[in-house]
Amino acid sequence: MKHVQKKYLVIALLLVTSTFFSNCVKRDQVMSSGSTSTSNILYAAKVATGPTVQPVGGSAWDGTIDPIWNNAQKLTVTATVPDLGNGTFTGYIGNSVSITMRSLYDANNIYYLVEWNESQYNAKSALWYFNPTLHLWTQEVTNYTTAAASTVNAAGTNYNVNSDGTLRPTAAQDQFAIMFNIAGSCLNFPTLSCYAACHTVSTFGTPTTATGGVMFTNGPTERLDVWRARMLQVVNENQVNDCFIDDGSSVAPGLGGTLDKNEVHSDWQVHNGSSSTVPTALQSAQAADGGMTNSQTLKMNNAAATSVKVPLWVIPSGNYKNSAILLKDTLAGGAAVKVVKVDSTGILTLANGATINPNTAVSGTAYQQVGSGDGANCIPGSIVDAYTGSRGDVIANAFFTGTGWRMMLKRALKTSDTTNDADFSSLADQNFGIGLMFNGADNQHAIVPGLLLRFVK
Repeated sequence: MKHVQKKYLVIALLLVTSTFFSNCVKRDQVMSSGSTSTSNILYAAKVATGPTVQPVGGSAWDGTIDPIWNNAQKLTVTATVPDLGNGTFTGYIGNSVSITMRSLYDANNIYYLVEWNESQYNAKSALWYFNPTLHLWTQEVTNYTTAAASTVNAAGTNYNVNSDGTLRPTAAQDQFAIMFNIAGSCLNFPTLSCYAACHTVSTFGTPTTATGGVMFTNGPTERLDVWRARMLQVVNENQVNDCFIDDGSSVAPGLGGTLDKNEVHSDWQVHNGSSSTVPTALQSAQAADGGMTNSQTLKMNNAAATSVKVPLWVIPSGNYKNSAILLKDTLAGGAAVKVVKVDSTGILTLANGATINPNTAVSGTAYQQVGSGDGANCIPGSIVDAYTGSRGDVIANAFFTGTGWRMMLKRALKTSDTTNDADFSSLADQNFGIGLMFNGADNQHAIVPGLLLRFVK
């Protein structure tokens, strides 16, 4: 049944988006050699050794571009947030940004240099802030919503609405994603690119969630390799989340094939410390990685013993390097301390007996929303840790120039994960598409489909 539904879905998508593709397949792309070609080809230049400045895990980057990148032609494309007709990207449709890409390869690795301009540095996600009127803690919104829907969240807390009734901007980290076909398994990918598995199913979610789409392929043998660079992870751990997309058949019986489940999976990892739906035989041996959500539910010390959400960990000094709490901060001797109590005025009690009182004159607005941003001591919404195993195959560095991002990516031409990773070692052409979340947007991303990676031999 799912295959039949997806078949008609793809046919409908082709009809609806034929005009879109006639405009987006040739987007005035420019090659650095001075060519006026409108080709969608990204040429990977062959070099004896990779850049001297490489995206090495654990290192910082000052944005300097190694001269070896002059050997690679630039491909400049315009990424635009499309209208899929189902409300998925409401609030961001038509937003666009220019992206420049270069690629190199040597005997062992492939490298990318990606650049785009934007006015905001977004490497924060869902910060905790204190509402001094309601005396409640809540998190900044990462997805667009309407003013009416923003007045109440699941805990009954007002959020994302300014005092004049207007919406605050979303507060999500920037993200860049690149998607490849694994061994040519996704039959529609050469013609539809990322749309072959894109957000086109309007039955996503439940009656309490917004209409939108999910990503999945059209059958159990079809897989896509996705590298998702979340800037919070990149600037803290120098890594990209190496994922794959399938039709759901990799998950436990009863879940495969459902149209309301997003079938994007990190490469065989037990995610965020939660129980995994990936069959035990296919899981990696290492423990959960990549961090976790910095959230918990506690009961207030009021008469009703109201249950509220509050941060799980804080750094009492309020000094969060790169807007994050690292997992190592939560271990013995680390800077973070667990929150164990909250009272009806919002005072947090920590495991060491100390308190955080966001109501004092000394605290001021440090824990509150300030203008369109947040106070200096607002608490990260995520605990960040390194990806391990196949999930950590892609390493990255990023630098914000003040007017945009520069990002380097590096991965082996062929990894040990032959099931979930694209294999570049044959140096054959590779179809790919890219997505970009920028200026505070979360999953409402700009898209460039129909690109081709070609190795210069």
